[in-house]
Amino acid sequence: MAEEWVFYIFATLTIFGGVAVVFSRNPVNAALCMILSLVSLAALFLTLDAFFLAALQVLVYAGAIMVLFLFIIMLLNVDQRQRSQPKLFVALIGLLATAAVVAFALHW
Repeated sequence: MAEEWVFYIFATLTIFGGVAVVFSRNPVNAALCMILSLVSLAALFLTLDAFFLAALQVLVYAGAIMVLFLFIIMLLNVDQRQRSQPKLFVALIGLLATAAVVAFALHW
């Protein structure tokens, strides 16, 4: 029973971390939310008794890959003035493309 609660807690953390990555406007915050998501995914592997996969998840993804991502983010030095708001036209094209993909997927 306790393992079920641990699973649900870490599954919720994984989902919220992934959603926060998508909707975060600051790239550093998005990378930190991705680390949260990857570490909670490693905890999910631990609940499945996959200790090797959990260790690899923390060492390779949450450790090495995310350090590389943070290094690239800091190297690019994205300034607040350089970031622009998405234009309405681009958002409309994205919405139409998404609707087309969903309609195509539902057709099959």
